[in-house]
Amino acid sequence: MDKEIKTIRGVRDLLPEELEKWQFAEEKAVSLFKSFGFEEIRIPIIEEAALFQRSVGTYTDIVQKEMYIFSDKKGRVIALRPEATAGVVRAYIEHRMFDVKKIHKFYYSGPMFRYDRPQKGRYRQFYQMGVEIFGGENGFYDGEVILLLDKFISSIGFKDYIIEINSIGCNKCKPIYTEKLSNYLSENLSSFCNDCKIRAQNNVLRVMDCKNQTCQQILKDGPNINDFLCQDCKQHKEQTYQYLKIFSIPYKENPYLVRGLDYYTKTVFEVKISGEENSVAGGGRYDNLVDQLGGPCIPAVGFAIGMDRICEILKNPEKKDRIIWVVFLDEKSFAEGIPIIDKLRKKNIKIIIDYDKRSLKNYLKIVNKQKIEEVFILGENELSQKSFLYKNMKNGTQQLIHFNDITTFFGENL
Repeated sequence: MDKEIKTIRGVRDLLPEELEKWQFAEEKAVSLFKSFGFEEIRIPIIEEAALFQRSVGTYTDIVQKEMYIFSDKKGRVIALRPEATAGVVRAYIEHRMFDVKKIHKFYYSGPMFRYDRPQKGRYRQFYQMGVEIFGGENGFYDGEVILLLDKFISSIGFKDYIIEINSIGCNKCKPIYTEKLSNYLSENLSSFCNDCKIRAQNNVLRVMDCKNQTCQQILKDGPNINDFLCQDCKQHKEQTYQYLKIFSIPYKENPYLVRGLDYYTKTVFEVKISGEENSVAGGGRYDNLVDQLGGPCIPAVGFAIGMDRICEILKNPEKKDRIIWVVFLDEKSFAEGIPIIDKLRKKNIKIIIDYDKRSLKNYLKIVNKQKIEEVFILGENELSQKSFLYKNMKNGTQQLIHFNDITTFFGENL
């Protein structure tokens, strides 16, 4: 026997039992996205590596350590997408969507790829759902996407969570803050971890991402971004918070929150579930990214949901699809019964038909093993009465259902 081939480290199979939670969360998300006027966009999994180097940031961990990069047969440097926003912006510019209307609202979903250290909720192939709004400068747009995210988190059953929020300034005030932060770090650099020493030299705000407790403690005595915000950023922050207060969305200001991508400006935010170390969703504003990638100067804001993290801690949905196992005991029963059974599929009932020839006893063994509760049986005796024998495996009851009454029966029992 040849050696068994298994999944690559850091990736995994999502099996049917687990996907019930994924499908539940995805359906909730899409329904909410559409209710807010968002339209779906689908972008490629592969892009030019330069797209992410220019957007995410040359000195971010994603670009420095985690991107999957390769050369194709024509020597072009290609990357598997580590995140989706840059690709959506590229599509927005390439198709000149800004010529069509002022405000565009998109949602997306799909796999992303980062060569990260696999651990709970973190994989090298992981999945995100997210939204982007292009053209909205007012802080109410920031509030709207946070409201949407809050509605999603609560709709899938989470009650104990917090939305952390911060403003990291704009091109006017951010440089002043980063200079002050850089000076503070240089005075304390020997006490920081090795990664932070490198970040302090190349991209000082990345130090705020560090999870090292010593680094975090030193940063608490450093300069606070809120002391350096310009008037425009203060006003934008007030607009965003006003929107959140209108909708009674609880939030916590976190002056150390910067997010791990360089393109953010002004608002950044994350959602943390009680008892979980890592955030399950996050986003912010990126007013310079469209211009940075070759388009006009257009403001934008959005978020991404970490579906792996969400679904690992999500409880199984209470309501499951109804499954009917159908047994035909002979060919004549099959020929006459299958068109009748097929009508049930139009009523969103899962129909499983076993076409193999075996005894009724063996059929029912399979049904019990798979924990299916409802069975329809059609054999010579039932066919003579133009009825299916319905067996409820959970409570042991059974009854004959006439062919003409089968859709009515399921209508009454849905």
